[in-house]
Amino acid sequence: MARGRSSARAAALRRAQEAKAERDAQRMLRETQIEAALADYYQATAETERIRSAARRKADATVAEAERAAATPAATAREAVRKLRDLLGGNAEVAGLCGITVSAVRDMLADGHPAEGRPAAGEAPHRDETG
Repeated sequence: MARGRSSARAAALRRAQEAKAERDAQRMLRETQIEAALADYYQATAETERIRSAARRKADATVAEAERAAATPAATAREAVRKLRDLLGGNAEVAGLCGITVSAVRDMLADGHPAEGRPAAGEAPHRDETG
């Protein structure tokens, strides 16, 4: 009977190994799927950053070019404000005529670069200030 037990044991081991092999195959498939999803994630995030970095470089170059292009008209505007100040005698009157704040007039007279000489959103020119 020992031989019967031995062959039963061998059959049981084969069935156990087959069941385990299926489980191992499913686990390997899952691990392969996890690895592929992670690779997709890392590749996509790297591409996203590359695209955003390229866009930032282009935007920075565009802004730099715009600043260079705006330098001459901005200097002309500052000179016009200087002339108006000399002709009118007060920053408040210049601000009122130009539709800018007195603070913007002061900045322009000091060779500053106010935000295009316009009042801030919702802010009216300060006509009652003197300078």
